[in-house]
Amino acid sequence: MGEQYERVEQQEVLPVVDVAGLAERLDRIDILLLRKFYHTGQPYPDDTSCHILRLLVDSVHRSRGPLARLSYGAIRYRLDNLVALGLLGKVHRSNPAAYMPLDFLAGPVRRIMVLYAADVVGLWKHQEVAAP
Repeated sequence: MGEQYERVEQQEVLPVVDVAGLAERLDRIDILLLRKFYHTGQPYPDDTSCHILRLLVDSVHRSRGPLARLSYGAIRYRLDNLVALGLLGKVHRSNPAAYMPLDFLAGPVRRIMVLYAADVVGLWKHQEVAAP
């Protein structure tokens, strides 16, 4: 009896992530910011990356696209919202502010990115149901 209890106690419980629910709460800019953290194009151990806010803002402003128009405060606000949703981690009491991806969320966040890509081509959120 004691051995079974110890075995159950040692199991790690990972939180359940509602991918579709989170994907509905995010917009294009949030997805593009998450992509900076969870999709670096490198193989497995290095496929996520941490960012210091000032350096992230500088790299975003050098790029083209919808992120380039965001101000420093807007990017910080959106990153704080992603932390509140539980999609990113923040190093508290750090100067400069640093944000990091969460290991157990790499898969669900990539699924959110796939759902967003499907939404862009009209296959997910706004799909029309054909009449029989």
